[in-house]
Amino acid sequence: MAKSARPAPSLIPAVLALIVLFVLGYILFADLQPSRTEHTVNPPFELDDPELEIINEAPIMPAQDQQQIIAEEAASFVEQLAADDEADETTAVTINEQQGEFVRHDGIIAIPKLEHRNTTVGELSQDKTLAADTPVILQFTETEKQTTTLQALDDSIEDKKQIITLEQKDGTRRQAPLADLLNEKDADKNASITVIKEHNRTEQLTIGELAESDISSSQKVIATINQGIEELSVKDIVQAGELPDNALFYLHRVTERDRQGLWGIIQSGLIQRFRQGLALEGISRNKELARVTIPADADEPLPTGLSSFLGKVLNKKVTSSYIYNFSTHTMGHDPNLIHPGQQLILIHFSPNELKQIYVFFAEQRNEQAQSFAISQ
Repeated sequence: MAKSARPAPSLIPAVLALIVLFVLGYILFADLQPSRTEHTVNPPFELDDPELEIINEAPIMPAQDQQQIIAEEAASFVEQLAADDEADETTAVTINEQQGEFVRHDGIIAIPKLEHRNTTVGELSQDKTLAADTPVILQFTETEKQTTTLQALDDSIEDKKQIITLEQKDGTRRQAPLADLLNEKDADKNASITVIKEHNRTEQLTIGELAESDISSSQKVIATINQGIEELSVKDIVQAGELPDNALFYLHRVTERDRQGLWGIIQSGLIQRFRQGLALEGISRNKELARVTIPADADEPLPTGLSSFLGKVLNKKVTSSYIYNFSTHTMGHDPNLIHPGQQLILIHFSPNELKQIYVFFAEQRNEQAQSFAISQ
């Protein structure tokens, strides 16, 4: 039996597919075109040019220039360190018990002759060897007695742990916290009691004024009597002819406060003097004083165990110090034998040594400032 002929494929589906693709492509392309509406503004806006602020930054100073400025500051600082006190070469520099001073090798110093006594006001007033105009400083503890009650103390004192000193009937004293006195079993809060209060007092006057003061003649005092001024030449004290006239000495009068010995005396003297600074003209811009801060722990050993810069300086100066006893007019060099009220410490520094100290801590200050600025 003969096979039937296969029908010819139709082109209509293909044509429809092409039409659909064309339409979709047109729609997608039309969506991608930006739509923009232009408006004409009449009159048109005029835009002003913005005013730009001109900032003039200070040029960064090269490290070499900073080092030069620090070196110049150090030289001026050391040159003037003793000049203010010795503007007139014939004027003596007074060395008191409050603050040490730097003095040139060719300088003159004035040492007040101070005598310290543990005495009473009555004994001091009757001393015929003291003139009426003799200056004296009295330090003593003044006792005040007040009659009150425990109830009044309870009402007026907030801190119940405060120590109260009571005068008992037999004249003896008893000290106890207020809370303990209030909580005693047989305590009568309204009974009359005598409270003793003590105040430290300092009076500066003359022997003549002492007799007219309100201080009791039986009052025990520590009296510092000024017996006049003694002027001495630094050259005569040191007697080191090889030293130049511009050599500097740090002079310190030994007092009861000098509990750290020579090391502490030199360290505190350098810290105080370099921190006070000096007013120098033309050293640098925006700077009124030439000064540096020496940290209080700058003499401590380094983390490696080695001596610090300042520690080496102090160790050298302790072993080469002069210890002058102005009561006996004798010189010593033993750093372990210093006596308050009798001795004057003289520490020699060359100008170059003091410049090195200034430069070292000035550069350390700048390094810390730069590190702080970078970390911000």
